[in-house]
Amino acid sequence: MLVPMKKRRKKPKHKKENAICMAWYSRRQWELLKQVADDAETMDDTYSQWESNTQNAFRILRQSGYPVEIVDVDVAELINWAKSARRPIDGEARSEFVLEKTNQGRPKKKSLQNLPETPFGKKSENK
Repeated sequence: MLVPMKKRRKKPKHKKENAICMAWYSRRQWELLKQVADDAETMDDTYSQWESNTQNAFRILRQSGYPVEIVDVDVAELINWAKSARRPIDGEARSEFVLEKTNQGRPKKKSLQNLPETPFGKKSENK
């Protein structure tokens, strides 16, 4: 008697139980980032555009079932990190910086409901 083999499920490329960390900037921090970023020409022209794009990315990820954690970024801290790591301040370095901060617990990951400025339309805080 033949026993049917179980179908193997394809493994997702990203484990959905691991949160995706997204950098979040206050308006003032984002404007400072635009001044110091080595790839500023590739960034959104305005904070409002960046905020809207980030909100859309957040929604898409959440609707796809991924947990998302927002990490506040202080640009002065990013600058210091980039200098010590001898890295340009570009998208790749910003991602690595957020990942390191998250892994070190600095700053502490915030729950999305407690953020002063989030992709959910809460009041903006000028940091």
